[in-house]
Amino acid sequence: MIIEQRTYTLKPGSVHQFLALYEAEGLEIQRGALGNLLGYFVTETGELNRVVQLWGFHTFEDRVARRRGLSSNDNWRNFLGKAGALVTEQRSELLIPAPFSPIR
Repeated sequence: MIIEQRTYTLKPGSVHQFLALYEAEGLEIQRGALGNLLGYFVTETGELNRVVQLWGFHTFEDRVARRRGLSSNDNWRNFLGKAGALVTEQRSELLIPAPFSPIR
């Protein structure tokens, strides 16, 4: 398994607005396309105004195919048109579990 950690930095004061929009319009679309949501978090200390998503994929090829399907979804692109105005920065990291990790 590989884990994709996506971190979005949002405009100050827009975290609750982003979460409400994502839950109402984006979550179902993204979960349907990507499948394995491991966690969704909001930062409480350190760099604020950030949300972090963790998605699990069987292989890198699985991730590529699922991401391709998501980006071709018209409803997802419509959601991005709304949510994108709240995002100031995006970061994506692919994580590979260590041999002793409870998530494998």
